[in-house]
Amino acid sequence: MDHKLGQEVNSRFGKRIGEALADPQIRRNFRNALDGVMAKRAEQFPDPDELWQLRNLDKAIRANSLHKLPQLLEQLEQKLTENGVQVHWASDSNEANQIVSDILDGRGVKKIIKGKSMVTEETGLNHHLEQLGYEVIESDLGEYIIQLAEEPPSHIVAPAIHKSRLEIADLFAEKFPDIPYTDDVDEMTHSARLILRKEFASADAGISGVNFAVAETGTLCLVENEGNGRLSTTAPPIHIAVTGIEKVVEKLSDVPPLLSILTRSATGQPITTYFNMISSPRKEHELDGPDEVHLVLLDNGRSAIREDDELDATLRCIRCGACINHCP
Repeated sequence: MDHKLGQEVNSRFGKRIGEALADPQIRRNFRNALDGVMAKRAEQFPDPDELWQLRNLDKAIRANSLHKLPQLLEQLEQKLTENGVQVHWASDSNEANQIVSDILDGRGVKKIIKGKSMVTEETGLNHHLEQLGYEVIESDLGEYIIQLAEEPPSHIVAPAIHKSRLEIADLFAEKFPDIPYTDDVDEMTHSARLILRKEFASADAGISGVNFAVAETGTLCLVENEGNGRLSTTAPPIHIAVTGIEKVVEKLSDVPPLLSILTRSATGQPITTYFNMISSPRKEHELDGPDEVHLVLLDNGRSAIREDDELDATLRCIRCGACINHCP
């Protein structure tokens, strides 16, 4: 993200903090939602010893990955390249955004469908692509809601957690006046599903994040609950995944213990609804999948953080959002 855009984002963020703290409805929305999420998480870890054993195991896995990071990234690139995935390296946000737009340029891309990706929030990718004339549509329901509201996400797991059911109903009524008004959650979800289904079918490219990148096999793992990530990465002819370099793990066997604590901590689920493993573009005998798969590996200060004894532990984060639930 360039300096000017960074200042603009910080200014907007500061303004939103003041407005949110002064809004009793937003405070109620957070409290009602987060109380439920924290209760579900607690139910998933009834044995504190089991939780700490799993946390220590996952800590060791992530520490090992970060210790071997340069070698694992080289191995990941080699395996992905062998599998037919094109790997790109970005030193900062501007370079990452430019790589994505360069991939899209000249391919006749007009519409892009996106799975949820916090790293593209970090780089300001949507803004970059829209400035170039691309239509960018978020496919995660929470991300889609805040995109309609022209707001940034307020939570890495539940981006629209600050909005109530009635606020979302009013937003849908404003943006889609042809759809009968309803504040029923299931009916609103059904309407959004019908709207987005058309976008999946007509998108020229799909963009996603990555939860884990496995060096051993050259596999990109995506965790999701709605199926939108699977559609965003398989329906369009081009799939571009963007991730921070810290998301690499050494072995496929490292993923299950990380996944176990991720889903239970994030949403209180014993397992996520969809777990996608992407290792290559569509092969000749396969009926679906993209013709091209690209991975953009973003540094953006992570290498410097890895060398800092006071900060390196932050790279072990698996983005479960549990800490945010207690301190939104």
